[in-house]
This record gives sequence, structure tokens and C-alpha cells, in this order.
Amino acid sequence: MRIDDNTIVTMRYELRERDQQGPVMEVMDTAYPFIFFYPSDNLLQSFQDQIRGLPAGDPFEFIIPSEKAYGLHQASNVVDIPVERFVVDDEMAETIRDVGQYVAVTGEDGQQRNGLIVEKTATHLKVDLNHAMAGKDLHFSGRILFVRKAKPDEIIQKRYIMADGIRF
Repeated sequence: MRIDDNTIVTMRYELRERDQQGPVMEVMDTAYPFIFFYPSDNLLQSFQDQIRGLPAGDPFEFIIPSEKAYGLHQASNVVDIPVERFVVDDEMAETIRDVGQYVAVTGEDGQQRNGLIVEKTATHLKVDLNHAMAGKDLHFSGRILFVRKAKPDEIIQKRYIMADGIRF
């Protein structure tokens, strides 16, 4: 069977930055394969386009340029946030971290986003709100392990449901 709409895909893959010699960013192996409903709103469309039509057993290898993945790194997404925004009941909130750690930030639109602290001063945090993979070309290599038709409840919910009923 080939990957098509309303299928459940099981695969193993290695994700590297740039190319096949780039630093490893993520690994899903045969002991812990990636299993998902195809197509998924939670996966990059460019990734799904690359694997569509592949049958079980087929290897794959492709690069998704940053523009078609998580976009380019935008300088406008690096913001200064006054430390006062992290004060709760006259005490500093525990959400303030050190450089290199992530902090949850609620924007003016009410949306919560995670940002990487890139600088910390007594009065401000400089937070990078770009996606962690923004500006990175993504090199995927792996193998399609299994493809099956989705069950009716998986199609309705548009997600993989494990045999024991746990939903993902």
C-alpha cells in the first residue's frame, strides 16, 4: 500500500540540519517509530508532499529548504521584554530563566509562544520568538516501514489511534 489520504504511516527517520553530514536534530528509529495519520495538519506540508505515494519498504531522502519548512529567521521576532512583565504578586515569576533557556510569553494577541532567551539584563530579557528550526534547511532520510488504511474512527478524528485506544 502507498501513502495516500486516510492512511496510517509508520516510518523511521533521521533529521539533520543542512545535509547528510549536518548535526542530528531528531531521530525516530524502528524501536520508536513515527506513526501518524496522513495527511496531518500538524506536519509540514512540504514534508507530506515528499512522502506522498511512497510504499512500505521504500527508503527516502530529501531536503526541505528553510523557506518551505519553518521560514527564515526574522529579526523582528527577537524582542525585548521588560522584566516587570514577569512580576507576580510583587515577586519575580519562576518563568524567568537564564540565557539559552526557553520562556513562555503571551503576546498582545493573547497567544502563548515559547521563546529562547538570548540576552538577560537587570531590566530586560531579549527573547527570540522564531521557531527553533527557523532559518534551517532540513535533511530527512529514512524508510517507510508500514502503511495501512485508517480505521473509521481515525478518519473521523484525523489522527492515529493505538490498538489500546490511546489517541495521538
